Amino acid sequence: MKHLARIAFALLLATAPVHGTDLGADMTAATVYAGPVLSTWNPAEKEIGYAFAGQVERFTDRGAKPWSVLTVGAQINAINHPGVNQIAFGIATEAWADVGSFSMLTGIEATAINREPDNPWRKISMWSTFKNRPDTEYFAPPTDPANMNAQALRIESQPGTGFERGIVFAQISLHVSRNVARPVAIDFAEMDEAAVEGIDVMRFPDGCSVVYLGHGMLGTRCDK
Repeated sequence: MKHLARIAFALLLATAPVHGTDLGADMTAATVYAGPVLSTWNPAEKEIGYAFAGQVERFTDRGAKPWSVLTVGAQINAINHPGVNQIAFGIATEAWADVGSFSMLTGIEATAINREPDNPWRKISMWSTFKNRPDTEYFAPPTDPANMNAQALRIESQPGTGFERGIVFAQISLHVSRNVARPVAIDFAEMDEAAVEGIDVMRFPDGCSVVYLGHGMLGTRCDK
């Protein structure tokens, strides 16, 4: 019966009417349980083992303007309200290989699957987005960007260990497209030249940085 109750609660959350991409302050649809819902399953069969699997399929948009409706497989928000100065993780995933297990591990996999060769629109496997306001206020930027110590990607390990390699391009990772004859590993092309010249392309512990000087030229600058 406990498992049935958990499934019922999960279905309740999945079908609760939440409008927009940001839950914002209106969390009443999900505040139906006072504590965490934890479920443990020990798969023993040969098939894939899912703790929970969900799929959202849209077969019609009722004539909505193209690229104006979101189909989101899952949205998980963690919100600390005023006066709560703690740590918030939107989602945390861990893949373990226990002692004696020689498993290949992936902490998180984000895959974009495109089956339409003529689809010219963006296909992004990992989209790191920083916000300082709800989407309903998208065109009303505040006076302060609120971006102190904002980091798009952070690589970190426990003391005494660390990643063997920071960023790896596999043998099959980049490929030409109809738009680009030569694949690009790091792309600043969507920024204007002045914006690229105004950033440190790479920074080092001694206070020196690699900077872009324009016209394909790189240089260095040192603060120390």
